[in-house]
Amino acid sequence: LGLLMVEGITQADYPLVQGAFLLIAVLTVLGTFAADLLYGLLDPRIVYR
Repeated sequence: LGLLMVEGITQADYPLVQGAFLLIAVLTVLGTFAADLLYGLLDPRIVYR
């Protein structure tokens, strides 16, 4: 994914770069959400209100 982004930037392929950034952003949000849910399941002291 990194090499693909570098090639997209150097070749001015903006839709490719935008898609790669969008994919990274979505994966980051999903990973953060999953970690947040797992903290609640693994540690009973954490209570969501």
